[in-house]
Amino acid sequence: MRDDTQRQAKYNAKTVAATVGLKVAAELADMKSAFAAACAAFVAKEIAVQGVLNGEGDVPTIQYPFYINYGREIFGLEQRGITGPTQLAMAVSLTVKYESYGLDAATLRKIALDVFTLTIP
Repeated sequence: MRDDTQRQAKYNAKTVAATVGLKVAAELADMKSAFAAACAAFVAKEIAVQGVLNGEGDVPTIQYPFYINYGREIFGLEQRGITGPTQLAMAVSLTVKYESYGLDAATLRKIALDVFTLTIP
């Protein structure tokens, strides 16, 4: 078994800036492509939410950020791997949450259906 001095020395060796830099450099291309894909998916969902809001015609633009945040939270569920009945239950909970903020229930349900194919009862 290693003592604390050996453990600290090993930790210090692996956190040397040159070592960390090499590790990051080796993974940088994959990191950039994964980030680009994630951004594309995220932005597409935000644009879809905004499209629903624009289509409604009566949503005050000052409320757009709240509706977009609703969409972001549902998108976050998908990104964390929460799907199926659990995702629907969480989306229902989010709908209730955003209704309590004063947002229109029908618009929230339309966003869930049109953008995320979730039918909120």
